[in-house]
Amino acid sequence: MRYAGISQPRVSVHLSCLADCGYVVARRDGRKLRYSIGDPRVPDLLTLARALAVENAVALDCCTRIPAAVDGSR
Repeated sequence: MRYAGISQPRVSVHLSCLADCGYVVARRDGRKLRYSIGDPRVPDLLTLARALAVENAVALDCCTRIPAAVDGSR
């Protein structure tokens, strides 16, 4: 969670929403929930998002509305 710059409870909320939408699937492993991709289109979506971010890196770096990540990068 430190890498993402958000708290563990916030990550849990987001994962729960993603599970409700069917993007991920949660399975119980003792007291923990383990998540996996639930929709086979998700990897393609992530590839597209990454490509868009790379193509717009200069604009993203200049954007003051997106807080910098913990390590100083966006």
